[in-house]
Amino acid sequence: MIPQIGLFVIVSLALSLQGMAQNGPLIGIDCNYALDMAKRNKAWKDRSELVDPFELFAKNGCRNARIRLWVGDDGINRLQYATETARRAKQAGLKPYLVVFLSDEWADFVKQPAPVVWKKLTPEKKLAAVATYTEDVVSHMAKNGVDIDTFEIGNEIDFGICGEFEEEWPRRVSVEFMRTQVWPRMTPILKAAQAGVLKVQPKAKFILHLSQWNNVDYCIPFWQAMIAAEVQLDYPGLSYFPSSAKEPMQRPFSFLQTQVGKIVEALHKPVLICETGYPAAANFGGQFAEWNLLAEGYPLSDDGQAKWIADLAAVIRHDRNFAGVFYWSPEWYDGGLWDAFALFDAHGVARPGVRSLTP
Repeated sequence: MIPQIGLFVIVSLALSLQGMAQNGPLIGIDCNYALDMAKRNKAWKDRSELVDPFELFAKNGCRNARIRLWVGDDGINRLQYATETARRAKQAGLKPYLVVFLSDEWADFVKQPAPVVWKKLTPEKKLAAVATYTEDVVSHMAKNGVDIDTFEIGNEIDFGICGEFEEEWPRRVSVEFMRTQVWPRMTPILKAAQAGVLKVQPKAKFILHLSQWNNVDYCIPFWQAMIAAEVQLDYPGLSYFPSSAKEPMQRPFSFLQTQVGKIVEALHKPVLICETGYPAAANFGGQFAEWNLLAEGYPLSDDGQAKWIADLAAVIRHDRNFAGVFYWSPEWYDGGLWDAFALFDAHGVARPGVRSLTP
């Protein structure tokens, strides 16, 4: 006989996976530089024809868009800009989901600064501000023609969120330290943010996104702690950049599938790849210059990149442990930094990988 709680878990997982099977995985892009680049007279071409990047990806297998939001009304990635990005995506036929950074600048696994306007608030007042902020954001989006039902609270929140962050690496990688000292300071913020969203969108689904796709021994306890603290988790989210992996055995898709299988076995929830990318060149500069490690069978070239994306998309579509995948900044061709990972060359001409997400 199956214990009642075990039966509940099995039924829940079956329903979750059934829903994914009916609707298909989320296949999308994180295309948040497009508006700013267009403002600076950048243009995109497919062969010789000028194209809108959102429309191009919608015609080539994408159904979703990941929208970045920083705290503040004006400026890149802030409310007005994010709203217009979401509207552009929706007009092209891409369903947006919103990443609520709870920061007024970049926040990721190496930093999680609180917005300037919240830094001097008491903990209680900061929680109230977070809840009011997310409620207002969702209302604003809806009033401007963008109804969103899926939200990622924070971005790569492995070690903190909204100013509650562990700076010292030895402490960061200690599950016990984080479980007792940091995660309890994060959960009220996450719950406040979700509460604000749920006031406007009662059926909202939530993603908690971590960077450590190759370290599920950290990720699983994190998500389990969030669930135990009654933070809503519908999709465990991961960043996935195998060309950054020093260990060759971590670069094949089979390794990712094994890690994701462990997550699903522990949590009974399908995993979303929130960010991914693979370089089309071996030599490039910027902060990602060391992310140039070859995955066997996928040369660091335009065609190698295209084949890697196509094969990853096939894995996502056929392995029911995955909720979906989003390619990060495919529209970028702005000099250095991310050019090798982009799906447009230095002249804004589409690389073959643009078509690789097509079923």
